[in-house]
Amino acid sequence: MQNQQIQQSEEKKDIFSWNAWDVIFIVLPIVLTILFPLGGVFYLCGRFYPDLIFLSACMFYPIVGGFIIFCFFAGIVRLSRNWRSHTRKGKRILVAETAFPIMFIILFLVSLFIPIKSNFWGFGSKAFAHGFRERIRSKVDIEATREWLKTVRREDYSDYFDYNKLPESLKIFNPAGAALLEDENGNPNIRVNLGGALMEWGIVIGMKDMKISSSAFRHYGTYNLPLEPGVYVWFAL
Repeated sequence: MQNQQIQQSEEKKDIFSWNAWDVIFIVLPIVLTILFPLGGVFYLCGRFYPDLIFLSACMFYPIVGGFIIFCFFAGIVRLSRNWRSHTRKGKRILVAETAFPIMFIILFLVSLFIPIKSNFWGFGSKAFAHGFRERIRSKVDIEATREWLKTVRREDYSDYFDYNKLPESLKIFNPAGAALLEDENGNPNIRVNLGGALMEWGIVIGMKDMKISSSAFRHYGTYNLPLEPGVYVWFAL
């Protein structure tokens, strides 16, 4: 009789053990939460390949969202089946499998509806700007661009500056457009526009005393991130 009770106890203790599905339902939602609602994938896009942000926002998000919803409902089903037969450890794992998808959904909603700096919405866009700033820092010769700015004439100022007249350090980004403008101190600055119709980003380079405004372009949802005095990157919807 005692041996039978010990055997039943051991069977109950071993009824829940880690397997591949537990890793999928716990580890993947954590990784995807870091990459999407918390902006990790958008930082990587800005740092290494900005054009991928369109795929990340328009294609990857629905796929990831569908997977998270599947994880949530799968966790509910696993919780409701034989709850009492699971060990304490097994119950904790099952609760975690349901909790992490919920955390993903909450953070996603927060990123949509809670405003952040510069009147812009979403952790992802801020993360993209930080990644793009590092890309600019590593690829653009800012001092050479400023030397070029000293050579431009006032009659060259234009909202639609000729791409072929840009310095070589800015041509590497194949910009969608550029503007050569005057700052509040009467000095020239160059604004390079990248991206497309739905999302735009770029860089503004001026002299070190140029004021960096959070509403420089008067676009709804523009996020301006300083790189150094007189230089900043921006992202806008």
